[in-house]
Amino acid sequence: MDLHKRLITQLYTTLTDNATLKAAMGGTVRLYLTWAEPDAIFPYLVHRLEETLPMWSPEHEGTYLIDIWSDSENADEILAIRSQIITLIDELEYAAVSEHDGAWFWLRSGMFVPEPEQGIWHFNLTFDMKVLVEADTASQLKR
Repeated sequence: MDLHKRLITQLYTTLTDNATLKAAMGGTVRLYLTWAEPDAIFPYLVHRLEETLPMWSPEHEGTYLIDIWSDSENADEILAIRSQIITLIDELEYAAVSEHDGAWFWLRSGMFVPEPEQGIWHFNLTFDMKVLVEADTASQLKR
């Protein structure tokens, strides 16, 4: 499995297996990659991962973005979901796995995104990511 797929799968599992996040989202964490399905049931999450792959460096950086969507009278639901996602992802570290030496995530920003429809709440969380790629380290040491 390639690095991008492994990381997005690990993040998916981290979010969808968490009992507190499930409770905040009404019993099920609906998490989509890049786009939600048409007429998705609220609340739901959309996530995506952007990698920066610098030449000649075993250290890859990137951004992990999560959009939270809620259909609610007030912001309480979306703020509870936001809080639990930050608890799970901010300062998260994935220990070594076969394709990378480790991955680390830090919260960079969070903001409400204005939506034209009354009662639809949208919040974006952006996390910085750093990944050390073991194979790239070994390759550079042999040059």
